[in-house]
Amino acid sequence: MNQEDREKTCLPPLRAAPGFARVPAEALRFIAGGCSSRTVPRDRILYEKGHRPRSFYLLLDGRVKLAVLSADGAERVLDIVLPGQTFGESAAFLGQPCPLYAQALANCRLLVIEVARIRRALERWPAVASAMLTLLAERNQRLTMDLEACCLHSAAQRVTGYLLREASSVADSPDAGLVVLPAAKTVVASSLNLSAETFSRELHALAHRGLVTVQRREIRIPSLQTLRGLLAIELPRNASPSPPPRAG
Repeated sequence: MNQEDREKTCLPPLRAAPGFARVPAEALRFIAGGCSSRTVPRDRILYEKGHRPRSFYLLLDGRVKLAVLSADGAERVLDIVLPGQTFGESAAFLGQPCPLYAQALANCRLLVIEVARIRRALERWPAVASAMLTLLAERNQRLTMDLEACCLHSAAQRVTGYLLREASSVADSPDAGLVVLPAAKTVVASSLNLSAETFSRELHALAHRGLVTVQRREIRIPSLQTLRGLLAIELPRNASPSPPPRAG
């Protein structure tokens, strides 16, 4: 595929990605000329720990987990990548081995973005530098919040905080929320540093109190305000509050 074909294929999804929204059109076309599209089936490993990448990824469709394995083979999921998010940036920019492995949780469609192309764009367009800094800062912010939750919060607080963070608002009921788990409960639980049994137990405890209803991967929250108030009471002093729900 030549550069012109790459631009035509890769420019539309790149333009639609939130992380590139403020990049000038000329810079986006230049970056798209160094991109390629890739599709991978469910369960495919995208890269292993220790891999030295020259590109990073923008997920267009599907789900990807970023995880590590302990010496005894136990898995710890550190993040679940959703469409519109990028991953693998840090190792690619630093030229260092990946500290995690990435695996498709569903059939995925991705954009592969060459770091060499990004570096050239950084020299020509300051807005590209701002976009890359924002991408990395947002990833760091999420990981810091996850670390805080693992170190300071109980299982109940982690599950409640996760629901509030991931809830989408419901159009006909502004105080209601909906969470669709992006992966199996075992994967979501691991991302919260919980066992699947503990995650399910905490969900059932919230359901027993009438704070949520659970149907497979759909979790409905009748009152976000009530759930947020519960979390505020239970959180330790100085802990970060949960952000408002995402627009549905």
